[in-house]
Amino acid sequence: MRKYIRNYVEGGTFFFTLVTHDRNAIFHDSSTIEILLTAIKRTQKFHPFELVAYCIMTDHLHLLVSLPDGQFDYSTIIKEFKKRVTKEIRRQRNKPDLVVWQDRFHEHTIRNQHDLKIHFDYIHYNPIKHGYVVNLDDWKWSSFSYYFEGDDRENLAIDPNVFPNDGNYFGE
Repeated sequence: MRKYIRNYVEGGTFFFTLVTHDRNAIFHDSSTIEILLTAIKRTQKFHPFELVAYCIMTDHLHLLVSLPDGQFDYSTIIKEFKKRVTKEIRRQRNKPDLVVWQDRFHEHTIRNQHDLKIHFDYIHYNPIKHGYVVNLDDWKWSSFSYYFEGDDRENLAIDPNVFPNDGNYFGE
């Protein structure tokens, strides 16, 4: 089995895709999504990072994270986050053996402003890509509304043709 080598960059910005076990639609209701959002906040207390953007889908989520200077170990952050989510969902559903996540996660190191924009836009376009909504602002489980309000939304257009065609580029 090939060993994947992670790219750890001190103070870097990273795009992550985390997928549920067997693509189960675990994140389909507001109470489960609240578990995710709470786990992000609690993880940030012990392992500081800036959550630049996010989108929670029923069977996966995308995160765009910036680490502070001196920090490079995003694997510990993801491990802690996944552990918190798993523990709370197991408690909520009274299923102590429930497997929530795939073992691994997809990571991409953001290289420059163009790369940041592509991944930022992809995160917010994801619900349209998967057919959940027609408009960018119709999906409430993303950071879209944090960045774009009122008139800003009307003038915003994301062109999916600029996303790389490689089907696994974003880790889905």
